[in-house]
Amino acid sequence: MSIRVVFYDNTCDMIPDFILQLGIVCNKIKMFYRSSEKRWIIVGADPIRTTDQVLAPPAGSERRAS
Repeated sequence: MSIRVVFYDNTCDMIPDFILQLGIVCNKIKMFYRSSEKRWIIVGADPIRTTDQVLAPPAGSERRAS
């Protein structure tokens, strides 16, 4: 699946969805179109789902130090 993106140099392109996270982390992507919401998502201003959030343990799961 391809995603519409706008890079920081204001060029537009379609990229494979699995490259989106890498582009965001490397500060290459200014915004992308989230079709499920039918709107542009601005990196740094709008909430973005990341793999860190998916892999993080649930809140309260850490143990107390004895």
